[in-house]
Amino acid sequence: MAKFLSMPMLCKSPSRCGFPILLALLGTILPMQAKADPNWNSVSPDTPGPMTGVFSQNGIQSPDAFPVQVPTNGPPIAEPPPVVQAQAAPSNLPTVTTTADLERRIRDLESRLESLPSNTSATPVPELIAPKEEKPIAPPKAPDLGQSLKMEGTWKNALWFENKDKTFRWAVGGVIQYDMSYFNADKNVVNSIGTFNNLVDPGTSLQDGTAFRRARLRFSGTMYEQVEFFAQYEFAQALDLRRRTLGISPVPATSPNNDFDPGDNVGFNELYFGLVKIPVLGNVRFGRHRESLNFVTATQDNFQVWLERGHLFDAFNGDFNFSNGITVQRNYFDNRAYSLFGFFQINNNSNRGFYSVGDGEFAYDGRLTCLPIYNEQEKLWVHLGVDYSYRNLHQDQVRYRVRPMIRSGPGFLTPNILNSGTIFSPDAQQIANLEFAMAWKRFTFAAEATTSWVTNAYTGALPLANGRLPAGAAARGTYNASGAYVEALCFLTPDHRRYRKERPGYDRVIPEETFYFKDTDQGICFSKGAWEVGVRYDYADLTDSGINGGMGNAVTFCCNWYLNPNARVQANYSWMNRQFAPTDTAGRVDGSLQAFGLRFNVDF
Repeated sequence: MAKFLSMPMLCKSPSRCGFPILLALLGTILPMQAKADPNWNSVSPDTPGPMTGVFSQNGIQSPDAFPVQVPTNGPPIAEPPPVVQAQAAPSNLPTVTTTADLERRIRDLESRLESLPSNTSATPVPELIAPKEEKPIAPPKAPDLGQSLKMEGTWKNALWFENKDKTFRWAVGGVIQYDMSYFNADKNVVNSIGTFNNLVDPGTSLQDGTAFRRARLRFSGTMYEQVEFFAQYEFAQALDLRRRTLGISPVPATSPNNDFDPGDNVGFNELYFGLVKIPVLGNVRFGRHRESLNFVTATQDNFQVWLERGHLFDAFNGDFNFSNGITVQRNYFDNRAYSLFGFFQINNNSNRGFYSVGDGEFAYDGRLTCLPIYNEQEKLWVHLGVDYSYRNLHQDQVRYRVRPMIRSGPGFLTPNILNSGTIFSPDAQQIANLEFAMAWKRFTFAAEATTSWVTNAYTGALPLANGRLPAGAAARGTYNASGAYVEALCFLTPDHRRYRKERPGYDRVIPEETFYFKDTDQGICFSKGAWEVGVRYDYADLTDSGINGGMGNAVTFCCNWYLNPNARVQANYSWMNRQFAPTDTAGRVDGSLQAFGLRFNVDF
């Protein structure tokens, strides 16, 4: 026992280690008791007792001491597993003669173990299971794109080619819009608009005509999944080579058409490349692309409801519909929210130029929209948005204008019915806009309101370096202009207007049935396509702070026939009115005009 008690402890708490030690002691004490009393371990099968087996002289439990009793109604009882041999007990231990002595001895040993001091320097028990070595997690590897470059073609409202995993996609498309326009107005109104636009013959300001409003060809796609490109070229363009426009003297006293060389040319109106699906940022685009500062501008030309976007667009977005710059766009919450931030070079009032120059002439745009209600089954969606733009002025100049809701000929041959004239300011132009649009089954409703202001505004010229105003110049303080529109539409057929989540705006109308009218072997087959009617009210006020730009109102009715997803015929009738305060010149005469326009549109 002394030798045993002098053994080093394997743990700090003797009470926790006492049980295995007692088992070892019992393995040595019980054989000694068997020597003293041969009958001590004999237990009758019918007699209950604390033990049912015996130990041999060397401390190994004898398997023969456990006779197997086979029940008459069950399987045999398995033999117990062998017990590991215990160490021989020291010869100087006292003899245990009774069960009471054995229990007393066990309690005495437990008490002595509890009183032993803790051996803090003992060797700790080694871990039975070695800790699993943690290997560093390797960063995910980019997929090996371009394994299969075999392209297959299909029709998705344009001619699309893509490989099997859609990491390479390429499309060819375009749009053709052919317009027919007719005007009606009193002669004094026609002459006033002509004088207002500085025409040689004022009586030619509103003329009937036909024109290709748009004739475009585009190429677009993605490569290696995240690089996008878009190139759209405009064939319906003409250069303004009139002598008066070019400043050539003397100007002949003939009609503007005789002083005009068509100067037809081809150029791009949208050309960019970008990176898509970038973490945190979303999509980043570089190049010449649309400044989407309201709902009507963000809606693509192919999906427009009306022949023209209206007064609000003309006054506040028409001069910079496309600009050179960078945009960062992203969708959130399963495309239920959208953000756009843009940095552009001021485009010098040209939508066709491929360059922009000017120190510090930058524009900063922001657009935030959300889709609080969207239910495809009910064909219901509600859109809300807010827009803002801060624009440094090109050569310290800006203007606001409004054109008719129906037009004939290229843009520079379309007269302005409202015009603020050139406003000078060393400060910037600022624009703020609110958006609302919704659709429910056959019905569509939309409204927007815009305000724009320029601080430190002047007419005529800016102050000289000495602070004095040149002759004819005047200080106007802060100039404010505003505009709005409201529209309501209804399909006469069981169709509805879709919503484009990726760039919030109207989406393509896909008729429930496409137009078909043909004599077949079974007779004449006919399906009508989709039909829609609507009304719109436009408002713009460009008169403020002594600048007599005029106030305009317009009511326009439409009837749209969608033959299929890629072809439609549109008819617009518009009544427009303009007012000035005061009617101080021949070019500022109050009056109204009427116009009717037809458009035949195919886009692909």
